[in-house]
Amino acid sequence: MSTVKENQPHYLDLLNEITSGERRAGVFLKAWADKSQDPQLKACLNFVARRETSHYEIFRRRVEELGCTWEDNDDPNYHERLLMNCSELPDIEKLRYSQARQRRQREQQRGPTRGEKIDAAIADETVDQSTRSLLKWFAEVEAESGSMLRKEYERIEAEAGI
Repeated sequence: MSTVKENQPHYLDLLNEITSGERRAGVFLKAWADKSQDPQLKACLNFVARRETSHYEIFRRRVEELGCTWEDNDDPNYHERLLMNCSELPDIEKLRYSQARQRRQREQQRGPTRGEKIDAAIADETVDQSTRSLLKWFAEVEAESGSMLRKEYERIEAEAGI
């Protein structure tokens, strides 16, 4: 007799990781947008926050379509990040905090990054075609969102003289 775990796709952990990360990213970016005084940054943050929230919903649905249940991955920094983005600090300080957090995260990275896991799953023919297509689309949209945010961050830094 097989267990439930044995019947789950081998890439379920990746889908749960993406689903959880996108849910949190939508919350963090919306919180920052709600406090930003910069109209361009606010619009960009809101746009990307809506995308991230949509990705959460799409990936959660995909997990359910595969007959599984989404399990939220713990983020020990969730409350700290949310408090920072909800704070009255200027955008440049939130940007510096975010950049420092990302640098620490890269330095502490053990094993493949989420992007590397996504690329591997896209190339893995044992992953069902619908999920592979979804991951490819997701990677492209994430790259576009990242580019949009970087452009705004660079503008904010330039205006701050950094």
